[in-house]
Amino acid sequence: MTSTLLPHGLVLFSPDFRVKLVLPGPEDDEHIARLRSIPSVQKHMPFLPTLTKDEATIQRELRSQDPSILDVAIYARATMLHEDDEDGESYSFAGVSGVFGINAEHLACEAGIIIAPEWQGKGLTTPVLYTLLKYLFEHRDMHRVHFETSAENVAMNGWLVKVARARLEGRRRKAWRSVGGSWVDVNGFVILDDEWDESVRHSLETKMGTKTVLL
Repeated sequence: MTSTLLPHGLVLFSPDFRVKLVLPGPEDDEHIARLRSIPSVQKHMPFLPTLTKDEATIQRELRSQDPSILDVAIYARATMLHEDDEDGESYSFAGVSGVFGINAEHLACEAGIIIAPEWQGKGLTTPVLYTLLKYLFEHRDMHRVHFETSAENVAMNGWLVKVARARLEGRRRKAWRSVGGSWVDVNGFVILDDEWDESVRHSLETKMGTKTVLL
């Protein structure tokens, strides 16, 4: 992973430069507002309200001032989406990720990800979360990264268990209220720093087909 601290913020690249994580800017507000209305997001993340573009702008500005939050916009190389695109340098908006609840004393946080519909099924989850986790564990010295996902989100539960080798720490029964009014269970997964060093990093690198990246 290559990381650069620029005047306007942090920029992170996956090992093969397939994805780029950047701090959200005004150009992302409309994309982020659109993500909130996606049926799969409303189904699996019912706690997230829909947003207008103006509301997304206000939210971005407020969250950027909160040291317990690190939001990133996901950009992916356009050549992944269009095989005949000869411009290997171009990137397109592909979703959002990041962490919140950063606890500097206990070195803990919670991470999440939303992939835009046009990029789902394109193999972005692994390089995005690998890049984010590598930054958190190896640059921010996090001890514990927590994930919560709907028990009905089969794809995300499967990725956390089979690919990331995250440990299921518990289930909160009927913790989130769905758009339709019913209640859904929530699974909580955790990755610790020693697990990252011992197995998780290697598992994700194997999935991506890359070798260990040392900085």
